[in-house]
Amino acid sequence: MAHQKYLVVVGGPTASGKTAFAIQLAKHFNTEIISCDSRQFYREMNIGTAKPSVEEMQGVTHHFLSQLSIFDSYNVGDFERDAIALLKILHQKYDIIIAVGGSGLYLKAVCEGLDTFPEVPENIRQEVRQLYAEQGLKYLQKELQVVDPEYYTIVDQQNPHRLIRALEVTRASGKPFSSFHKNRSKQRPFQSIGLQIDLPREALYDRINQRVDDMMQKGLLQEAETLLPNQHLVALQTVGYQELFNYFNKKITLEEAVDKIKQNSRNYAKRQLTWWRRDGSFHKFHPEALEAAIHHIQSIIK
Repeated sequence: MAHQKYLVVVGGPTASGKTAFAIQLAKHFNTEIISCDSRQFYREMNIGTAKPSVEEMQGVTHHFLSQLSIFDSYNVGDFERDAIALLKILHQKYDIIIAVGGSGLYLKAVCEGLDTFPEVPENIRQEVRQLYAEQGLKYLQKELQVVDPEYYTIVDQQNPHRLIRALEVTRASGKPFSSFHKNRSKQRPFQSIGLQIDLPREALYDRINQRVDDMMQKGLLQEAETLLPNQHLVALQTVGYQELFNYFNKKITLEEAVDKIKQNSRNYAKRQLTWWRRDGSFHKFHPEALEAAIHHIQSIIK
């Protein structure tokens, strides 16, 4: 009889210590890691996405790091397909694989599959994009708050790509985008074990602020400057880069840009925590409670 296969999913807010925790788990279970952080897919974005260095990976094989260019078109559906295909191969070698990431949507895609969304007619697509071009991000945020307050609380509000997608689907279907997130899960050939890295809010905010300072010391400003000519690309519509593009475009000072990165990162963490609260299936662990997490995983496997 074939062994039961497991996917241990390490989730949690930005800067909570997920990467280090996942690496320690992978070393304990002698296995590999699948990164479900959509920002770390791009090889040109390293410092601003807190991508682990070769030293930090401690010899543990990571998948889905730097496999794309910012010029590539890649979405969560593509990731679901690729991750499931890879897991099929890895599970022939290992009973346990570790997945790690802060994006609930990408983790959900692997564990449960994505919902089926309606087709969006081209005229609606153009309409929403036109509104963004003319009225900007604030307009998209306000409209989404009105038509789908539930999704508004968990979406990355600084990401126009996500806001546009939600408004397109809502206009095309006449139903809130969040209503399509309630379909039944797909059957997977593995059991998921969800761990959420959890810290008191003040401690988390301190870690976020410190990490932004560390990124600036490591050369985030220079990294953002090399990406400035491509600032319009979807992959770069994200915290840590947009604020510095505003500095280069002389809209704000460097000090204001750094403060904005910290503020927007804290807001992003709040939305991530809202997502985990709604999910409710993840068992919480402090980033230093590795032994307790190992015990929890072993108790489920036994």
